[in-house]
Amino acid sequence: MRGLLSVWIVGVSAAATSAAFGAPGPAPVTAAATAAASYQKAEKLDLDGDYEHALAAIEDGLARAPKDLPLLGLKGKVLFEVRDYVGSRAAYQAYLDAGVSGGKRRSAEKSVALLSTVTFLDIELPSGPAAIYLDSKSQGVLCTAAPTCHKLVLPGRYKVIAERSGFERWTGSVTITQGTPAKLAVALVEKPSALTVRATPPEAKVTIDDAAYDPAAKVAPGSHQVTVAQPGHSTVRRQIVAHEGQPIDLDVSLAPLVAVRIAPASARVLLDGAPLVLEDGGLALPPGKHVLVARAPGFVDRTLEIPADRPADFAIAFALDRVAVVVRPEAGGWSTRRKVALAAGGVSVVALAGGIAFGVHSQHLANDALALCPSPSTPCAMAAEANDLSHRGRSSALIADVAYGAAGGAAIAAAVLWLTGAQESRVAVTPKVGPVVGLNVAVGF
Repeated sequence: MRGLLSVWIVGVSAAATSAAFGAPGPAPVTAAATAAASYQKAEKLDLDGDYEHALAAIEDGLARAPKDLPLLGLKGKVLFEVRDYVGSRAAYQAYLDAGVSGGKRRSAEKSVALLSTVTFLDIELPSGPAAIYLDSKSQGVLCTAAPTCHKLVLPGRYKVIAERSGFERWTGSVTITQGTPAKLAVALVEKPSALTVRATPPEAKVTIDDAAYDPAAKVAPGSHQVTVAQPGHSTVRRQIVAHEGQPIDLDVSLAPLVAVRIAPASARVLLDGAPLVLEDGGLALPPGKHVLVARAPGFVDRTLEIPADRPADFAIAFALDRVAVVVRPEAGGWSTRRKVALAAGGVSVVALAGGIAFGVHSQHLANDALALCPSPSTPCAMAAEANDLSHRGRSSALIADVAYGAAGGAAIAAAVLWLTGAQESRVAVTPKVGPVVGLNVAVGF
């Protein structure tokens, strides 16, 4: 149908041209001559595909001769070629109103009727903008979807082409039915990107997202991690983003690792004030001077100035010194040692009181036994009771002896602690049970 319309348009335009030059018009000679000159200029521009300047020449001629048939017919044709179907229909209607007759009129009427059937085509392209073509790129851009375009199209079936730099070309089809707006969704796919990685040293291993790097392969659009590693060198990880097929170039230089041995191994290491994590027991030192600090709980911080000029076998090895623990007397009041001395004195008093009590009880039991059986050489009817009292008395006497010993040891410890309470010393007090009962006191100054 579009081909038939083109035939009608060419026929109408040619017929209008011959009518213009075959019979004199009512317009003045100067206006007709100007219109004819504008027509010749516009026709040549139309043949060259310069539709914009062709339409400008037509409008210039119509400004002097508004009803010039050749110009009106050519205007309808040019507007049709640029897919301005509304403008083309209006131009052909003006051509009819200007009085074209015969076969030319019938062709113009058919053109107006056909152009009245145009229907809207809506194209949606979320990843716009993109240039939209119908059937062929040679016919020019229909519209730019950014992200949509809304154009009038003649009924029929069309091939749709969408193109955008950095994306794969998209093609599809759509059928336009008179009176029914059509919609078409277009999804563009980004092109992959070429990735070039130049590593130093050259033998370093390169991976892309943990897969071996292939210089001939392209990476899919999106974010990727490039890892470059070589034994004895620092590992470098770079995040790249592939976008719209744009090539990516990476130059990566691995720094040799400096061996680091610091005791304790849990020490925190800072380089120029920034926390540092050792890699395979080594440190990647940038060029220039640096300050390294190592610290660990319970140890004295160690600071090392690293010179700018370093030999090839430069290494870092040292051990942190432990913090010396010094016990200082408490400020104000009695010292801890004298407080312990008072406690030891209290223990001595309690032990002494217990010894006296058990000693007195032991003596009473011995007297009761003697009262039952006064003479050991004389048989006694109460011998069993007397022996029991005598046994209990000896047990109380033994407990009294232990208490006396504890009281004495605690008293000695209390005296020593009190006398040395103002000095730094270490005192250990332990009970002693054996042939001699008492307390062992160890004092260190």
